[in-house]
Amino acid sequence: MLPAFFSEAVGAEKAATRVLIAEDEFLLRLDAAESMRRLGWQVVEVSSADEAMELLRYSVTFDLLLTDINMPGQADGLDLARYVRSAYPEMKIAIMSEEREVPSIDRELCELVLVKPVWNIGESLIKIMEVSQDAS
Repeated sequence: MLPAFFSEAVGAEKAATRVLIAEDEFLLRLDAAESMRRLGWQVVEVSSADEAMELLRYSVTFDLLLTDINMPGQADGLDLARYVRSAYPEMKIAIMSEEREVPSIDRELCELVLVKPVWNIGESLIKIMEVSQDAS
């Protein structure tokens, strides 16, 4: 399920920002992933919140979650964000949404809310990742 370069080896030096993208719209997910890969970030893509939560249960660590709200399955992106916030409080969260859903998002649940479609999303995400690196 994970790319070979995505090593969890004990003592391995963390080389790049690790991102989990949960987005069911293939073209938006592909564009987001490519934008982040151009930044040198390691990206794992899933098409539902259910898949993302299953992956996270295997103790794979990420620095950032980028999730859509509406996706197929039992859980939606807000359920995923709540799970990540409680289980992995150090992970940054960015939520993508249709414009009509933005006012209903709890701003304490995530660091960034983006209105879809978002092209070249990596530039928007750099800011929240720089904040966390400056705090280190």
